[in-house]
Amino acid sequence: MTADIKQLVDDYAKWDQLGKEARKEIEKIKAQLQKSAVEAIENSKVKTVKYFGTDNNIAIATTAETVKMASVSFLRSVLGDVTGDFVKEEEPSYKMTDPFKKMMAPLCTGSYIEQKLDDVIAQMDVDEVTARLLKKKLKGDPERDAKTLASIGMAPKDIEYWVYFIAESIAYEKIVRLLEVAGYPEGTPEFETALKNLKLAVIVEETLKIGIEYETDPER
Repeated sequence: MTADIKQLVDDYAKWDQLGKEARKEIEKIKAQLQKSAVEAIENSKVKTVKYFGTDNNIAIATTAETVKMASVSFLRSVLGDVTGDFVKEEEPSYKMTDPFKKMMAPLCTGSYIEQKLDDVIAQMDVDEVTARLLKKKLKGDPERDAKTLASIGMAPKDIEYWVYFIAESIAYEKIVRLLEVAGYPEGTPEFETALKNLKLAVIVEETLKIGIEYETDPER
């Protein structure tokens, strides 16, 4: 029994040390991948970068956005009675709904263009029937929208160009609807002021997360 315990302790120590060394090496590798991902993301509109290894190994770097309120009182002064639809009081604090967070993230990071989806589609080289189809199917999700654009025969280079303008135009449409419901018609000075104040009412923190996907060998 004593010998068995000694062996267990030795094995524990060995694997614990190997685990620590493995974690250090993983962090070094992640840091190098993150550096490359930061450059790729800063030089484009992408939020996710994938790096491919062999045997279906994929490292995925994604920009994560955390939305926080700077001041619920200030937010209420901008949105008025509409605030309660997006911010729920949970003693002793307030919690923003997920749809509201998703709406605020592009606003505060500047990931929107002051155009509507119709305006973006009008700039594409598509006929009226295709334009109507795109109006129904495009939702502002770059990955899904890329598949939609591919289905109409759009070239990969053009898809890469348009897919983020689509996402940013849809993000703007949501902001416009929010502010118009709150009483600020688009195109008015009041709308522009409310838009500026809305950016001040919340804080968005961006972080880069990286993970790995791989297939395990069942025979190992």
